[in-house]
Amino acid sequence: MPAKTKSSTAAKRAAESDEEQSAARRPPSAAAEHGETGVVPVFGEVSSDCHGRSAGVCFSSRHVNTVFKILFKPFSHQRFSCIIGPNGSGKSNVIDSMLFVFGYRAQKIRSKKLSVLIHSSDAHPDVQSCTVEVHFQKIIDKEGDDYDVIPNSSFYVSRTAAKDNSSSYHINGRKATFKDVGTLLRSHGIDLDHNRFLILQGEVEQIAMMKPKGQTEHDEGMLEYLEDIIGSCRLKEPINILCRRVELLNEHTFCVNCTSHYILLIFKKRNLLCQFYVHDLQKRVSAKEAEKQQIQEDTKELSDKSSQLTEEMKTKNEELKGVEKKLTKLTKFIESQKEKFTQLDLQDVEVREKLKHTKSKTKKQQKQLQKDKEKLEEVRSVPASSEKIITEVSAQKEELEKKKLVEEQKLAQVMESLKEETSGLQEDKEKKEQQLLELSKTVNETRSRMDVAQSELDIYLSQHNTAVSQLNQAKDALQEAVDTLRERRAAIKHLNLRIPQCEEQLKKVCLHGKTQNIGVATFIGLDKMKVWQQSMGSISTPENIPRLFDMVRVKDESVRPAFYFALRDTLVARDLEQATRVAFQKDKRWRVVTLQGQIIEQAGTMTGGGGRVMKGRMGSSLCADVTQEQLDKMESELNKELTQLQDWQQRKHQLEEKVHNARRELRDMKNTLEKYTATIQSLTEQELHLKTQIKDLEANVISAAPDKAKQKQMEKSLEVYRKDFEAASTKAGKVEAEVKRLHTLIVDINSHKLKAQQDKLDQINTQLDECSSAITKAQVAIKTAGRNLKKSEDSVSQLEKEMGENEKLMEELTEQLKKLEEAAGEIMQTYQQAEEALPEVQEQHRGVLQQIKALQEQEHALQKESLSVRLKVEHIDTAIAECHNKIKHWEREASRLSLHPIDGAPEEELPALNPEQLEDIGNPDVIKNEIALLEDRCSNMKPNLGAIAEFKKKEELYLQRVAELDDITTQRDAFKRGCEDLRKQRLHEFMAGFNIITNKLKENYQMLTLGGDAELELVDSLDPFSEGIMFSVRPPKKSWKKIYNLSGGEKTLSSLALVFALHHFKPTPLYFMDEIDAALDFKNVSIVACYIYEQTKNAQFIIISLRNNMFEMADRLIGIYKTHNTTKNVAINPKTIVLRQIETV
Repeated sequence: MPAKTKSSTAAKRAAESDEEQSAARRPPSAAAEHGETGVVPVFGEVSSDCHGRSAGVCFSSRHVNTVFKILFKPFSHQRFSCIIGPNGSGKSNVIDSMLFVFGYRAQKIRSKKLSVLIHSSDAHPDVQSCTVEVHFQKIIDKEGDDYDVIPNSSFYVSRTAAKDNSSSYHINGRKATFKDVGTLLRSHGIDLDHNRFLILQGEVEQIAMMKPKGQTEHDEGMLEYLEDIIGSCRLKEPINILCRRVELLNEHTFCVNCTSHYILLIFKKRNLLCQFYVHDLQKRVSAKEAEKQQIQEDTKELSDKSSQLTEEMKTKNEELKGVEKKLTKLTKFIESQKEKFTQLDLQDVEVREKLKHTKSKTKKQQKQLQKDKEKLEEVRSVPASSEKIITEVSAQKEELEKKKLVEEQKLAQVMESLKEETSGLQEDKEKKEQQLLELSKTVNETRSRMDVAQSELDIYLSQHNTAVSQLNQAKDALQEAVDTLRERRAAIKHLNLRIPQCEEQLKKVCLHGKTQNIGVATFIGLDKMKVWQQSMGSISTPENIPRLFDMVRVKDESVRPAFYFALRDTLVARDLEQATRVAFQKDKRWRVVTLQGQIIEQAGTMTGGGGRVMKGRMGSSLCADVTQEQLDKMESELNKELTQLQDWQQRKHQLEEKVHNARRELRDMKNTLEKYTATIQSLTEQELHLKTQIKDLEANVISAAPDKAKQKQMEKSLEVYRKDFEAASTKAGKVEAEVKRLHTLIVDINSHKLKAQQDKLDQINTQLDECSSAITKAQVAIKTAGRNLKKSEDSVSQLEKEMGENEKLMEELTEQLKKLEEAAGEIMQTYQQAEEALPEVQEQHRGVLQQIKALQEQEHALQKESLSVRLKVEHIDTAIAECHNKIKHWEREASRLSLHPIDGAPEEELPALNPEQLEDIGNPDVIKNEIALLEDRCSNMKPNLGAIAEFKKKEELYLQRVAELDDITTQRDAFKRGCEDLRKQRLHEFMAGFNIITNKLKENYQMLTLGGDAELELVDSLDPFSEGIMFSVRPPKKSWKKIYNLSGGEKTLSSLALVFALHHFKPTPLYFMDEIDAALDFKNVSIVACYIYEQTKNAQFIIISLRNNMFEMADRLIGIYKTHNTTKNVAINPKTIVLRQIETV
């Protein structure tokens, strides 16, 4: 985090006296919110940002008056503080005290001399000096008002003025010079050169009113002002120095050229030889030009062939476009037919599902109807069969009673014979039997009443029980449909997920779906799927069968984690047998899916099956000298590239075919998914139908529910009858037990005489009891047969009605299915016709492609031949260029040949021969031999050696002067290049900063004026430094104007926009502004205040203002007022006051 410099200012004006020394020992408790000062009042602290600003700034200031030694508590804010107070109270003195410390002269701070700054009043008439201190420290901003102070970053600067108008500077209490203070403050970002941190009262407009360029060297215009801020002004002096050096070197070169002279040498033969060589080379050039012209004429034939091939290629391309258009049209038609067939297939699936459901429902109703009819017939036959049973059983009972009388008489006879032995027991037994007979009658009556009551209760509850049974059956069917639907939805649920890139995109999609009422969808964030990347690697599987995830192919690899999230480690088996074997391993269970669609979960459950399976050219430059080996190599590379091109074209066709197949497979998968979606929709409708049926059945259950009071009454009557029966049965049981006991005694006595007869009698009694019970049941059945008959008939009628409706629905669905099959047959017929026509079009397409390929091969051959011709031309051009170079060489050699003037002899020039004379020379070796012979004769003649020595000296002097000239020329060129580089650097740096400033100026002015425009214009766009910069403004809803044609408020807004733009380019940590809002209305004041409030995040603003729209935005308010010839201050934190008011309320 960048460091932040904070400063606090304290004004100290003091005289060194005993009274002041005693005041210095005053304790810190003497600090107060209100304090008295000298002429310079306490003002808010000033922060400065050296190398950037952090999130916030915090600082403190103190004001120490050496006269009173009062320490004022911190009152200014690290961001935005406002100084307010009445006119004449001393608000501007706050800024004057800062200017005093920063080295301003007295005239700049509204005084004639420094001694005027010292306080003088009746209370303090003899103060000898005044001192102002500015405290700085670096901080790290935080949110709100918090900050951290960087250790060992604090320092302070002070200046003291004395009565004799002298002043001294101190840094951290040590005496220093103004240069030291300026260097220190500049190193921390405070702009003391241009004073951009300071805008005094009435000066805010002067910034924008500057002239485009200073009229004199010491004037400052907009150009100099911006260039100083941008920093390119540092290059002005080096550029001027280099320009002066270049001028001096140019003068020196001129002098050397004037003083230098060529030493004249005459070599006639050499001149002749040079002219011959030039002539011979020109002949060669003419021959090469003629050869080149012939080759270019031959090239026209190649051009004609190339044009013909181009026309043929154009024709074939047009033919190819037509074939491709036809192929595309046919392909689209096939696709549309497929799509129609798919839609019909989906409708077929839906109709078949409905038909299947209707048939299943009809079968169930048929079974139920058969049962109800059988029950109806049974109920209808109950009265007759029961009457028949009663008649038959009654007749049987009469016969049994007769038999019983006969057997009892026989038993009586036997017992009579045994009366003497068992007379007492027999009498007791007869009494008990008579009593038992009466009790048995009572028991039979009570049993009959209890059975009738129980039957009536069962019949009364039977309708409710039947409705409950039907409801349970419907619930079972619903549960089965829900389970099937859940299985099929679970199989594809993760494949239907939407995958946004990140959570932010997910929120936007959800918001869009909610506002557009699109419906329900499920999403998974792709950024949340990165946790699965580690698990996506290869794993060991049983029998090395593949994972379903590894078989998924995607174009965008970034979405693979989403597929792993949906599929996990699901394995793919051939069939159910292999899937079962793989799924249940000893050490681990696997989730396995078969190629038929069955799924075995890790828990052991198996799902799937059924009728359908779920799926979800560049140019090149030639060298001037190309050898035959290089040409062969280039031809080889060309052939290689052509072969590779053909391979890539073939590969392209293969890939296109694969893409076509992949798209077809994708369509098939989509169709399958849509079919299955239709199946799910049908099951959903079935689920809704079953739910509705359950509601109806529940209503039937409720309507068929028995009357609780009546049911309770019947149960109560049944209970009474049961108790009567149990009481009678108990009494009869006791008597019967007594009879049995007596009978047992008698039997024991006469067992051998009475046993057989008694057994017959017991058998008859048992048969009588069974007859009584059968008669009772038949009588009960007759009573309940009427009610059961009515219910059975209603049930049969309702089922027959529902079956009729189902039959009608089945006929409609069958007819609809037939129509769908007919429509599908028509579509399939047109599809097959299109499929049959497709190979012919494809073959035509391939034929055109082959023809284009042949034309391309011919074109490549022509290009190869053209390349060979171009290489020949390049060889000829190279030879011509070599000849021209040699011609230049010999012309240069001839130009160096000149004749020395000889005293007393006429001047002579070297002769220039015509072409005929040069042709007569023939062999240049003859001239060479003549030159050698002349040199040999000169050596034999022994010429004047002094003349030769003098010539050599002159030649040496000449060469020396030439070297000096070359050296001076080199230096001059170097200085020219340096000067031009500095000019370019200055222009580049200035324009870079200028563009940033003017763009930010435009942005700031548009923001401050809510629609206006402003810009800095170069008066001379070719040379910004010649004419300067013009400030143009277009206020809102007005035309463009120069800055001096604006109103006061418009000038103020324009100047502030420029100040803030300069702050953006080169931030200054500290700003003092004196009533910059004086010419603005309340709306613009509010806009400027809000903008300053935002800018205080990277700078500290201390503003003197009397406008509430400005100071109400401040983080700290400093009030300045004057009483008793002394300026006082009060610091207010608006946030604290608001909090106190809230707490009070």
